[in-house]
Amino acid sequence: MDSIYQQAKQRKFAEKTDKSFNNILMGFKSHQTYFDAMMQGQLPFYNSRPERTGDTAEEMRFYPYFFDATHMTFQALRLLTQTMAARSCHIHDFYPVTNHLYIQQQVKHWLHSSESRPDAYEAELLTLYDTLAQALPVFSFKLLPDAKGNHFSVDEICSAARFAQGEYPLMLLRELNMLTHLIHHHPYFNSLYIRMPLHSATEQTREWIANGAALEDIALKRGVKLHTIEDHIIEMIIKDYSVDVSRYVTEDEIAEIRALYHEHHYQRLKPYFEESQMDSYFKVKIALCQIMKEVTL
Repeated sequence: MDSIYQQAKQRKFAEKTDKSFNNILMGFKSHQTYFDAMMQGQLPFYNSRPERTGDTAEEMRFYPYFFDATHMTFQALRLLTQTMAARSCHIHDFYPVTNHLYIQQQVKHWLHSSESRPDAYEAELLTLYDTLAQALPVFSFKLLPDAKGNHFSVDEICSAARFAQGEYPLMLLRELNMLTHLIHHHPYFNSLYIRMPLHSATEQTREWIANGAALEDIALKRGVKLHTIEDHIIEMIIKDYSVDVSRYVTEDEIAEIRALYHEHHYQRLKPYFEESQMDSYFKVKIALCQIMKEVTL
């Protein structure tokens, strides 16, 4: 039987320690852990805390979205679906399927900025799932609630789909991972996409950069080393926040690293630094992050 644990384990680089691997699965909040997860294609398993089950791992492809981001994005879709169903039934007071404040705010933002007629929403939702069904067998639509929050149970879904409950977490993750990718790039649903929050220090760096400050000046004013601020940039890229990478690395430099990636894939930074014209490991890391966002893993 396949499992989330087995999918993560088969992606682990041989030279990485078990501690490093476990840090990813348990959601250890460090810049090194984020980068390790990104380079090994393990963002979908970060903080998944899976049971150590399964003895095989079939080849599955995942997009580089955090485990929690996919589930929170789906919760936003569930809450929005419930809200639109309530509007269609003229129900003005209902118990929401999630009380997560940030998810509720995300849905409110969507309602204020998007076409919110129930019939238009239903058509777009069906199109979204039709697109998903072209790539995967789908069942997560059965978790979408009606106006009162009713939906199919896990037992009912597993029985209908004919897979064991032990397989359910991986099958759900696989589907939500692709669904998140579709939502992120969907003109109607994209504002539902939820990113992982930044560290507070990284958020401060983001504000400084938005005001035009150079990285060296930010480090000096905050009394930290430059590589700390550089780590904040890498965190922003990995967590999918908007970063003007052209301020730090050119397209030609990224192309050079991309060519090396096709030759070496990724094990360590050193070969990329030594075999390219890059003058800093920071540039190498940015280029690799950009490349990893282009592929399914």
